[in-house]
Amino acid sequence: MKNKVYLLLLLQLWLSMNFAFAEGITVVVSPSARVEGSFITLGQIAEITGDDSAGVDRLRQLKLGNAPAPGNNVVLTKELLGMRLAATGSDFTGISWTVPELVTVTANFQTLSRQTIIDKVVAAIEQQAGLRVNDKNLSIDALGNIQDSIVPVGKLTVNISLPYGIHYSGSTNVVAVINVNGQFVTKITIPCAVKRYDQVAVAAVPITAGEILTLDKLRLERMDTGKLGTGYFTEMKKVIGLMTRRALTPGMVVMDAMVNKPILIKRGSLVTLVARIGSMEITTKGQAMQDGIEGQRIRIKNVNSSKVISGKVLDENTVQVLTYKSVSS
Repeated sequence: MKNKVYLLLLLQLWLSMNFAFAEGITVVVSPSARVEGSFITLGQIAEITGDDSAGVDRLRQLKLGNAPAPGNNVVLTKELLGMRLAATGSDFTGISWTVPELVTVTANFQTLSRQTIIDKVVAAIEQQAGLRVNDKNLSIDALGNIQDSIVPVGKLTVNISLPYGIHYSGSTNVVAVINVNGQFVTKITIPCAVKRYDQVAVAAVPITAGEILTLDKLRLERMDTGKLGTGYFTEMKKVIGLMTRRALTPGMVVMDAMVNKPILIKRGSLVTLVARIGSMEITTKGQAMQDGIEGQRIRIKNVNSSKVISGKVLDENTVQVLTYKSVSS
């Protein structure tokens, strides 16, 4: 029974679309139309006129199916359009129709260019790195085949994030979320090769193990620090005066694992033991039982008592012990 009613309604619509009425609302469907939004509405594909403004507005709002993807089109035959109109369940009595055999419906679009996406990606990486590409200490290359994005018409926004941070020694993934009128459209992941350069301390001449580093033995060289790992030096003042733990060849990067503070106190040398209690300071003589660098705790023998105690190296002549009892025992 329902199918018969539906067919009768469709037949009535079909007839009304082929024979014009002398009065009422007039609907003239265009053979080609451009639409915006998620749905095809009658008002977007037809010119609707008449004295009944409420009826005209109602017809304009009728949804005739989903709109094609932005930039794409769909072709509606006269019969298919009639079926979609009938499916709305609307009353089309007294309406004059002019409908072509075919209606080509194209979805409006806007283009988000590849370069715009890349520019936003570069700006986000620069902000997180605290450097700019123009400063020559940062380079950013977008990898892969980034294309222009076709998106719906409306207010376009692009939100950029670096969910895993910057990886100078590997690929940095940047995520671009594209919204139109506040609605999510698509998400693009852009892998980037990010390199950071800096002036790094390297050996200027052959240096043997145990040497004290001086300015004439070093130079600064611009390098891709992502390949170095951690522990390199970018300031001469932080490496000059340190002692090498191994031999260095010219051009070799000085890493913190290759150097140490110089030995201030050698094993067997006589030193001054200092104990501080409040405002009092007590001193006595001691003998180093091992080599020591600044700040290191070493074993010291109290010369007076032959007691072996522990103390912290202050300089090449002085070791601080924790208590007076340790010094005098």
